[in-house]
Amino acid sequence: MPDTTSADVFSGRVVEWHGEEGWGVLASDALPDRVWAHFSAVRAEGYRELTAGQSVTFSAERAEQDGYRRRAVSVWPGAGARRSSDRSERPGYSSELSIRFDEP
Repeated sequence: MPDTTSADVFSGRVVEWHGEEGWGVLASDALPDRVWAHFSAVRAEGYRELTAGQSVTFSAERAEQDGYRRRAVSVWPGAGARRSSDRSERPGYSSELSIRFDEP
């Protein structure tokens, strides 16, 4: 089995997430093992929490963590999210909301 480094990026899903404790488990069809993830690895603005069943893109490294053989280095929420070309830690997607109120 080849070693996984932080440069390897995988598409996957959140298997479970413990919001009160700030950690969860990710899975990818490209990996034989599940991956432990801490909220600090989630690349999102504001409160960083994931939901079971949610699609994610993540990088992982080989590391023993709470019984798991791999640990997430970076996690980007949403399907198809990818690391930007300048290799920054910002997510590869964005959204916008505009609210306008009519004057009476």
